[in-house]
Amino acid sequence: MRKPLLVIDDLVKNFGGLRVTDHVSLDLCAGEIHALIGPNGAGKSTLIGQIMGEIAPDAGEILLDAHPLSRLSQAARVRRGLARSFQVPEVLAEYSARDNVSAALLARGAGSWLKDPRADAGLGAQADTFLQAAGLAGRGATRVSDLAHGERKQLELAIALATRPRVLLLDEPMAGLGPNESAQMIEVLRKLRGDVAMLLVEHDMKAVFALADRISVLVYGRIIATGSAAEIQADAQVREAYLGAGDA
Repeated sequence: MRKPLLVIDDLVKNFGGLRVTDHVSLDLCAGEIHALIGPNGAGKSTLIGQIMGEIAPDAGEILLDAHPLSRLSQAARVRRGLARSFQVPEVLAEYSARDNVSAALLARGAGSWLKDPRADAGLGAQADTFLQAAGLAGRGATRVSDLAHGERKQLELAIALATRPRVLLLDEPMAGLGPNESAQMIEVLRKLRGDVAMLLVEHDMKAVFALADRISVLVYGRIIATGSAAEIQADAQVREAYLGAGDA
């Protein structure tokens, strides 16, 4: 049995009288894609926020490679090997795709802040490598404001990859994508399997069933089932709470 890389142990988060994370426990192994599904308002994005250090849990623990993260800043967690994407891409719209990835590389220690990164051929070549991995080969010089929505999603993935993460937290990477864009994103993520572990929050069940090694179902802040795609599809409680409710 593989040793988990990321462990979420009995996590609890309350906002006033509302419990949005209700004793959640799950894990993610190296090279695995573990999908987290559930209806809107189930607490999926809140869980990602806690893993990244954007939201402080009220109880429980998060461990990366057996090291607790609770006292670490967001920046320290990135240095440890965590990276995330957002439902709405957070990118620098007035700069090129290559500039955006170069900035992430500089933050990770590649290149020098003392020289213009656009004049650093080595840095640009590194950035292009990550753009290619995210399916954006040949788009490095394109200004972000001229990229399609799906391409912006891919750019955010390239930026995350440039931090050289061990764990990628993907918050609805298919959101707002058309069928062709979704198919391309699925292929990009499939090619990354084995290189980086991914916790995939997603409503697109076609993508989930195509990609996930394991699936956990979150409903009202609580994990109600974890298993393979076949096990989740056959689970009566899951079908009643989510898959059969028209949210898939």
